[in-house]
Amino acid sequence: MVQHTSSSPSLVELEGLLSRHWGHSAFRPSQEKVVLAGAQGRDVLAILPTGGGKSVCYQVPGLYRGGVCLVISPLVALMADQVNGLKKAGLTAESLTSQVHPKAVERILSRFQYGPGGFLFVAPERLTQPEFQVACQAMPVRTIVVDEAHCISQWGHSFRSDYLHIGVMRQWHPNANWIALTATATDRVAGHIEQSLGYNECARFRAPMRRNNLSFQVQQVLNKEQAVVDWAKHTSGSALLYMRTRKETESMAKTLVFNGAHAAAYHAGLSRDKRDSNQQAWISGELKILVCTTAFGMGIDKADVRNIAHTHIPESPEGYIQEAGRAGRDGLPAESVLLLDERAWDEAALRVKGLWPSEKTVRAVLQGLANQLELPVGAVSEAPQEVDLKELCRFARCNMGQVRTSLDILSRAGHLHQEMGDPRLWLTWAESMQKDPSPPSNGQVDPRWMQALLAMCPPKERKRCVLDVMAWANTLASSGGQAWGHLRHWEELGLVELSTPETRASVSFVTARPDASSLVLTSDLLSDRVKESEERWEAMAGYISTDGCRAQALEQWFEDNAGEPCGICDVCSPDPPPAKQQILKWVGNGISTLELKRLIPLAHHDSARESLEWMRAEGDLEWKGSWIRPTGPTTDPT
Repeated sequence: MVQHTSSSPSLVELEGLLSRHWGHSAFRPSQEKVVLAGAQGRDVLAILPTGGGKSVCYQVPGLYRGGVCLVISPLVALMADQVNGLKKAGLTAESLTSQVHPKAVERILSRFQYGPGGFLFVAPERLTQPEFQVACQAMPVRTIVVDEAHCISQWGHSFRSDYLHIGVMRQWHPNANWIALTATATDRVAGHIEQSLGYNECARFRAPMRRNNLSFQVQQVLNKEQAVVDWAKHTSGSALLYMRTRKETESMAKTLVFNGAHAAAYHAGLSRDKRDSNQQAWISGELKILVCTTAFGMGIDKADVRNIAHTHIPESPEGYIQEAGRAGRDGLPAESVLLLDERAWDEAALRVKGLWPSEKTVRAVLQGLANQLELPVGAVSEAPQEVDLKELCRFARCNMGQVRTSLDILSRAGHLHQEMGDPRLWLTWAESMQKDPSPPSNGQVDPRWMQALLAMCPPKERKRCVLDVMAWANTLASSGGQAWGHLRHWEELGLVELSTPETRASVSFVTARPDASSLVLTSDLLSDRVKESEERWEAMAGYISTDGCRAQALEQWFEDNAGEPCGICDVCSPDPPPAKQQILKWVGNGISTLELKRLIPLAHHDSARESLEWMRAEGDLEWKGSWIRPTGPTTDPT
């Protein structure tokens, strides 16, 4: 990229770049000041709503300033989408991910060290690798971009410890300017981002989070599956259905297909080929509904999504806005709805409670680390060593999320250092298979698949084997998804044990290992963060139960002054009062008055009560205490 000599670019110059490479004649109002500040070489924090055109806010300044524009991005899919878009614009762009062959990594690093520049995308984990550190410091980096910048803040809703290493680049490239971008950040999170990145004089820009075409809805439902099927039948176009777990995602996708919907699942447990295939079919319009976990959608550029639905309560307003905001990016009417059954509240409360480990759990994780590494109190371990997170879960009696959070807390406290671990899949045969490697003949194991795996990874006592799942599948002319299905089944049968990057960590103790029994954590490391998490949950609970505008309820979490009522949410513009036939459908063979109250929109409680009284008087319904059922002798509803 050609470096411009002027540090005070005109808007006309920048619009010229926008038109030449991206085909747009002018910036959006929310982009203009961000692009100007970035092109001037100022440190920038831009908080723009999902679909607000954040990519242009760093791509135009990066192009104008020339040299290397280094972009730290959290997801492979997000990087791939941005790289493809830049290449289509006629610009140099590459990404370094775990999928890139080591030889290709060397060529890419060399090109950005000695070439004319361009956009280089890396995951934050890459910053800890020595070969990258050496190459990066030799690059002519003039712009550093931090995408999804809320991940850098311990007060952000999806903090990632890998982002802790980003600030070191301030020392590597002291003359580079920084552009941090996020769709969701409270003032507290914004301040922590600026502090963590070493901003002195920061240009902070916040665009209103509200999109006037997006309607927010909350529906209380009796049967979650039936409610989703009904929702799918009434979706007006492309849609996303967010589920909590991979298992629920698979199950609901099958239910929708059974009921005639063009739907498919998307989650991290599927093979990459299957994920990519389903995602592309959805983007192209071949699939109407993609049933996915909350990891999907970040950076996916599909403007015509009309409907978003959740069957669970998101833990935070930030997370919900990220997901709901993927609808209606084209400016046409769109809707985001929560379909909540009677279990949704309790399930969400339990999840929020389980997000954070107790101080006792953090101490147990520290002791478990010491046991695995055979590291006594006061000792150091400067060379990174791999630990088994499953074993830490068993020792500390907690879930994987709490173990990872404990490691993040210990890292923030300076007690240990985490590095990028081995990205490969390791397979270990069970002791029974080591003694007798012949495939079991109990009908639960496909002998063809087992024989092929035994040929690739012969059982050896206490030995791990690196397994290339796709190479194994290719020997049988099959798919990676089928291969993973067999592996998971065999792990459940106790025939193999799998070690994936998600179940391992690489840690070192560069200072004296503390005594776990006397470890004390400062409030900002744990208790304050737990409190912040609880406040986010209370904000979501308030959003669901509000009798005011839902858009305002969300805005109040991010901004002191919420705007006027939106006029299009289910509170501002409720559906007509339920007709007699709808009430009879809800009542069915019988329903509690409390459950029926949940199903009727808040705005129609009074009119619905009048309808119920008429239906009782006409002999259509009867009350028995707090229970309503069809016909029969009437009693007073006490």
